[in-house]
Amino acid sequence: MPKEADFQKKVIQYLKSKGCITLKYEANATTRVGIPDVFFCKEGFYGFLECKKAKNSPIRPGQKEFIEKVNNWSYGKIVYPENFDEVKKELEQILRS
Repeated sequence: MPKEADFQKKVIQYLKSKGCITLKYEANATTRVGIPDVFFCKEGFYGFLECKKAKNSPIRPGQKEFIEKVNNWSYGKIVYPENFDEVKKELEQILRS
């Protein structure tokens, strides 16, 4: 099974190929609990993606709530290899470039 970091790189490469600016968050003592791995934006649109190495990977406290909140505002998803194609289809519609 690939590492989560490898999957994050793949997700970030995809977003950049669509013209997005991306920021990857690194968890540390000063990071707010629940912040997803990747922030992206393009032409007034923004979103957050929490990358997991597999569908059954555990979700840290606060992540699900953060993703749900930001998804109500703009776009937020928990993404893993098993649903990445579905997420890309959604983003293709939004990020047409």
